[in-house]
Amino acid sequence: MASAIRGMWHHLAQQPASYERKQYYSFGRVLGAGTFGEVRESVFAPDGRHVAIKVIKKSSLNGDETLVLKEIDIVRHLHHRNIVKLLDWFESKDKYYLVFELCTGGELFEKISQRGHFTETDAIKLLRCGYESIAYLHEHNIVHRDIKPENFIFRDRSEDAPLMLADFGIARIMRSDDEVLSTMCGSFGYAAPEILLRQGHGKAVDIWSMGVVAFSTLCGYSPFWRFEEPRSLMLAMQSNNIEFDERYWWGISESAKDFIRLSLRSDPNERMTAAEALQHPWLTGDTASTRDLLPDVIHNFNARATLRRAVLKIQAVNRLRKLSLTSSGRSNSGSSEGSEPDKSPSNADMETGHSEQQQQQQQPPPPYSPEPGANGNIPGSWKP
Repeated sequence: MASAIRGMWHHLAQQPASYERKQYYSFGRVLGAGTFGEVRESVFAPDGRHVAIKVIKKSSLNGDETLVLKEIDIVRHLHHRNIVKLLDWFESKDKYYLVFELCTGGELFEKISQRGHFTETDAIKLLRCGYESIAYLHEHNIVHRDIKPENFIFRDRSEDAPLMLADFGIARIMRSDDEVLSTMCGSFGYAAPEILLRQGHGKAVDIWSMGVVAFSTLCGYSPFWRFEEPRSLMLAMQSNNIEFDERYWWGISESAKDFIRLSLRSDPNERMTAAEALQHPWLTGDTASTRDLLPDVIHNFNARATLRRAVLKIQAVNRLRKLSLTSSGRSNSGSSEGSEPDKSPSNADMETGHSEQQQQQQQPPPPYSPEPGANGNIPGSWKP
């Protein structure tokens, strides 16, 4: 009877059929928030399991809901020990709800900073998890396109907790190895040069980003931190001349440096693949040094965090200025003359990869069906 009443209410409220699943979740604290919505810790009532629910406002998608449907279509088929698992999903008339396993161990650098000792061997154990997850994605013709330390989180706070790859919001399924993607996407500082130069890209962009992560994990700073001006940054990224500052890289094996150089080749065709990375002597652990890297990693990471906070403040001021100028321009728009709109890529463009959504006519995943067995995650048999 209660189920029938709920169904009638959902129908009157014009809610999608899957909205009924929301009743099984108790929403708790906000774990994080962004442009599209927020992530909340929640409890799955039937068995008390704690989960993370990504709540996405449909109004933030600018009418292109395939952004979310493509993410669902990708992550629901992923089954790897180092990739955060999608457990369930449903929608309301104004939001999408993606239910993921809850990871409570913190981000990559946060956990490293809490250690009492950190060597190349320790770094290899963590980075191997990252390269294994990327190799799995590439084997299934999936490119993540937003590899960065913030998207690597530990499953729990135990000392040997596995490192998990998360956030597939701008990942794409490639129809073939030869397909060329064209979106300006990724995160500044980790995006490959072919993305920034709009030359088209593929799986190799994940290797570049992972190379930056590997470099930063060993020393605490980015390989291109000195280059603030876009032109000099691009020249540095294309030079194939990675600088290893002796103040922080003394005692680190030459094999580690070779591994990073092969990950950061400017020509994507010369970059090693994820499968090749897993076979590299350094990632097998045979050539690692035993020097404690933690003091330098913490020092440089804290300095970088301070710089990032300053940069974010400057970006906020610039956005306000741009909005003010735009508003002023609109008030004087009576004349047909005017400057051409800015076509330069913004951080928002890079993170969302929106332009590609209109270029690719991919078939979205089928809508959620509330019928038993529709996605294997119905009440009573839901097994995260």
